[in-house]
Formats: sequence, C-alpha cells, structure tokens
Amino acid sequence: MKRVTRAELADRLGPFPPSDAFWNRATEAERGVISVEPAVVGENGEETEHDRRNRRRRGITGPDGPLSTGDIVDVGDHSFVVVAVEETDAGGRRYRIDLVEPRSDG
Repeated sequence: MKRVTRAELADRLGPFPPSDAFWNRATEAERGVISVEPAVVGENGEETEHDRRNRRRRGITGPDGPLSTGDIVDVGDHSFVVVAVEETDAGGRRYRIDLVEPRSDG
C-alpha cells in the first residue's frame, strides 16, 4: 500500500490527470473511477490477464500500473482508497476509488 497526493498521482498519470471537476464529482458521489491508457501502465509481457486475475484474487501485489488495490490518494481534506483494479480490453486500467471517512480524533 502506498499513499500519494493528488499532485504525485498527476505526475504518474501523464498528460491527462483527473481534473478539479473529477475530484469534486468523486467527493460528492463518495466514489469514482480513474482510467488510464496502456502507455501509462507499461508493458509486462510475462503476465497474462488470467495470471493477473489470479494474483489479485490471492492478494499478491504486481504490475497494476500507477496504483494498486489499497493505495490511498489524498486530495485536499479528503482521501480516497483504491478498492479495485480492472484491466481494460486495450490493456489500460480502471481504478475504482471510494472516499475514506474522515477520522474522528476525539
């Protein structure tokens, strides 16, 4: 698990990171999906889609691209956790994120 800021994530995603409007909608809906193209994910010719599914099912980390399940993205006063990583038909990834409830430090 890693924790990244919005700016760090933008650097990893290349020229088209999620916009302010995306983060505002994700915060309101308490969830969102970040999609990236295959070029952002990188090439790994040794692992098939079947291998990736089995690895993820077993909870083993691997080449999921810039984010993996359990990673946290801090956006201002809010944090999102990656709850699922899905491979697209083209070889990109979709990262399903959920808003993390704020801690009560009381």
